[in-house]
Amino acid sequence: MRAAVERTLSVAGRQARAGSALPRERATELLDEVAKRGREARDELARRGQEAGAGIARRGQEASEELAQRLESLERRLLALEDAVRTRSKPKPKD
Repeated sequence: MRAAVERTLSVAGRQARAGSALPRERATELLDEVAKRGREARDELARRGQEAGAGIARRGQEASEELAQRLESLERRLLALEDAVRTRSKPKPKD
């Protein structure tokens, strides 16, 4: 990115020599500011991406735990139903 901006400023500098334009020092300052802001934006995006990834992982873990709890509950209910069916289907002993 810096190279592209430098090329643009170079072209602008050649055109400026024919008329009034930014002094070279000011152009360099502006280029440095653009590069600085680009780095800050990149760092902010990286930070946000990491936070979002951590949030997704946390929600995924919570969802897994909830599913495990629901499955255990269903297993207990199924076991209770199977026991009830076995109890009803046993022939009663004759006295």
